[in-house]
Amino acid sequence: MPGLNSIMDTSLSALFAAQAGLATTGHNIANANTPGYSRQDVLFAARRPDMSAVGAIGRGVEVVGVRRIQDEFILNNLRAQTARGQSFASVDATLSEVESILGSVDNDHLGDALSRFFGAWNSLSQMTITPSMKENVVVSAKALVDDMHAIDQSLTALEANIESSIQLEIGNLNRLLTQVADLNRQIMSAETGGSTANDLRDQRDYLITKVSEIAEVAVHEREDGTKDIILAGRTMVARDSVTLFEARYEQTGDGYRMMVVTNGEKHAVTLSTGRLEGLLTSRDVHVAGVREQLDAVAKKLIDDVNALHTQGRTPTSSGLAFFTGDNLHTIAVNPELLASPAHIATGRTTAPGDNELALAIANLGNLSSGSGDARTVNDVYRALLTDLASNRSTFEFMVENQQAVVASLESKLASVAGVSLDEEGASMVRYQNAYVAAAKVVTTVQEMYDTLMSMV
Repeated sequence: MPGLNSIMDTSLSALFAAQAGLATTGHNIANANTPGYSRQDVLFAARRPDMSAVGAIGRGVEVVGVRRIQDEFILNNLRAQTARGQSFASVDATLSEVESILGSVDNDHLGDALSRFFGAWNSLSQMTITPSMKENVVVSAKALVDDMHAIDQSLTALEANIESSIQLEIGNLNRLLTQVADLNRQIMSAETGGSTANDLRDQRDYLITKVSEIAEVAVHEREDGTKDIILAGRTMVARDSVTLFEARYEQTGDGYRMMVVTNGEKHAVTLSTGRLEGLLTSRDVHVAGVREQLDAVAKKLIDDVNALHTQGRTPTSSGLAFFTGDNLHTIAVNPELLASPAHIATGRTTAPGDNELALAIANLGNLSSGSGDARTVNDVYRALLTDLASNRSTFEFMVENQQAVVASLESKLASVAGVSLDEEGASMVRYQNAYVAAAKVVTTVQEMYDTLMSMV
């Protein structure tokens, strides 16, 4: 039969178990608002019993360990969906900037400048021509060119801002990867004795989730508790070693292009989805695509107007190109026309009333010059606006939809790993009652000791 010492030991084990439960519950409550914290739970097990003539007599409880409640499947899915959402959001923000550069439907400054330019030619196509009409053509043309150059400069500034953001995100990514490698080292050291470093693991998972916002990652956990981070097909973190990223500029046919490479070996990286990939796509696909379409508008305007105006004659000039250049950046009004608007031709002859060319140029907004491309200048410009509006609408929808997906996964993860203050309050009462009951047993055993001693 168990003696008083055995009963006291059993009671003390209950006290210690209740204390561990209360401590863990308090830890959960304290970290209820800590980002990335996973709820912890104490694992109990019955001690090996004492075998007696009457059977097995229990010896109390022991604390087996403290586990963190986490669902790796939901967490990995959340990271992947978060990466997609950040990519979509980066592109959507860029398209919004492009829209503000080109102007809204109510403030379509480039479209208005094109209309004023063709309107000035329409005025010049009248039977009676005055010098002020030709001056108005030059003024409207100069205003149109200035607007195109302003758009070109704004797009260049936007590209520079995107590249600054790319540099910033590369720095953030390197910092997070370095911290993950450092936590791997701490976890290896802390878990040498067989215990689990729950809080360090939470911090590491939180950092990996922040990494996935910048670039989607794959995670491989080793037997020693460390996690390898695989990004863009490369292992960037292996235990406590880390490979970093950097930006490098390479010369291309149209200047220099910034690309992301791995530090040391300088291998170019094709990033998976995430904020960094979204910035690169914004620059290389969407902004570049808008610039290409604007170049097409400028070239169409230059080619169509010049194709007609070079056929013209005036008393002082013949065959002058109205515009110089071949794209949005280089378009300009012929300096000879800026210096002398009288050189602007309205017809193929110098005969009074010959306004054939002026009328044809005025109609270029709605009629093709027949120089190869069947589309008009306005057609090319409207195609740009339509594509831009369609892309913006698409990415707005994808951002909204992805936010709903991420919110749903966050809710699911919170229901598994999050701290519920109501549940923790109930656990606290349960452990408190267990502690009081165990203390009562200890008090009873102590009274039995005193009774026994008084009998000696």
